[in-house]
Amino acid sequence: MCEESEDKARRIIDMLDVDTQRRAHIVGFAGAPGIGKSTLINRVIEEYRRRDLGVGVLAVDPTSPYTGGAVLGDRSRMNRHSVDPKVYIRSMGTRGQLGGLSRATRDAIRLLRAYGKDVIIVETTGTGQNEVDVARVSHTVVVVMMPNLGDTVQFIEAGPVEVADVFALNKADLVGADATMAELRSMVQLRFASNSWVPPIVKTIGTTGEGVKELVEWIEKHYKYLVETGELRQRERRAYLYEVVDLTKHRLSTLVDSEIGSDSHALEKIDFLDGSANPYKASDNFVKHLIERISGHTQQKL
Repeated sequence: MCEESEDKARRIIDMLDVDTQRRAHIVGFAGAPGIGKSTLINRVIEEYRRRDLGVGVLAVDPTSPYTGGAVLGDRSRMNRHSVDPKVYIRSMGTRGQLGGLSRATRDAIRLLRAYGKDVIIVETTGTGQNEVDVARVSHTVVVVMMPNLGDTVQFIEAGPVEVADVFALNKADLVGADATMAELRSMVQLRFASNSWVPPIVKTIGTTGEGVKELVEWIEKHYKYLVETGELRQRERRAYLYEVVDLTKHRLSTLVDSEIGSDSHALEKIDFLDGSANPYKASDNFVKHLIERISGHTQQKL
């Protein structure tokens, strides 16, 4: 429902109150395509269910900037859990976001918390803004890697290392796993030595489930660390502030589009507001015009 329209999403979120936002551990899984994240998450779900915990999974796939469609393939890989009433799995597109998570994903997280899920897993594909955003909404970020990705050092430099709370070296049965493990350990010692939490590196094999129990144990240890140090509260506050800022940017962008985006006389409108050839001055005056519109709309609502 949150994906259908912003107005519908807002009505739903407005019905939630603080009491409905039950505590849930939000775990982000990030990493490049083709390294077996979905297969690994299947096993992680199984481990959480052995512990009798309810699990929600949001698998975020990039939306095409040309067609607006997304290949929502992750749900089909997790069909074995579809009959379990304590597991909810949803594939979601980025819905036009230029990288990163859609607003609907954040709303879905809030709804799953209200529904009472103990663990909410958010899976993203790719690097860059996706990893930045998943780190903003998650309590714990698992960065999944695999052997034989070329130059491991270069991959580490370009990858989402800085957001990692736990590393999972998946497909650890492949040749080259030990060498990759050694390089990862060296990198962690160099980058995280002064941190109070040093990300562990866990070898996993998603196809067999090997290492998954240890991975989940480290994920839970990190959550316990966040609670005991007060970092959990800080992360949730930062996530809330980022969400407010992103939503404000979106609403202002929508207002600009409504003013000039669909107007065939948009340039004339800006010229009328300014009357000069100075784009900075024109922008200043256009901003003043938007503020007047916002102020007038607010007064009408009051």
